[in-house]
Amino acid sequence: MEHLLAVWNYVATHPFGVVMAIVVSFLIGFLIHGPLFGKTWIKLNGITPPKPEDMKFSMMVPGIVASVLMAFFQVAVLGRTFQLVALTGVVQALLIATIIWLPFTLLVLANEYAWAGKSWKNIAFDGAYNLLSTWAIAAVAFYTL
Repeated sequence: MEHLLAVWNYVATHPFGVVMAIVVSFLIGFLIHGPLFGKTWIKLNGITPPKPEDMKFSMMVPGIVASVLMAFFQVAVLGRTFQLVALTGVVQALLIATIIWLPFTLLVLANEYAWAGKSWKNIAFDGAYNLLSTWAIAAVAFYTL
């Protein structure tokens, strides 16, 4: 229980870092799934892009809420973890983030995608995006400690 309270205390005492991590996570998601690799992501997932006139903001609300919650909890847990291990550099923060990402993101994606029959390209794309986002959140958490 004390660590859950400590995680909440981290959030309460580092609001700038929490907000920055959420913003950075959204920015990376926008760039990866939009101008940089949006067409690749659409092709990998076999998605037919909606017509601009059919798009509504309300269609994005569930994804936005999920993304905010994910980034919020990632920065909260990583920030508290960084406090516990008394990091001396950002490289350590990125290493810890990678160690956490491997079983809790990449291997979860690989398991789900394998059962869904998605290709390894999907796993690689989404895994790389999630690692980049996790690294960015870890860097923000480290620099705002």
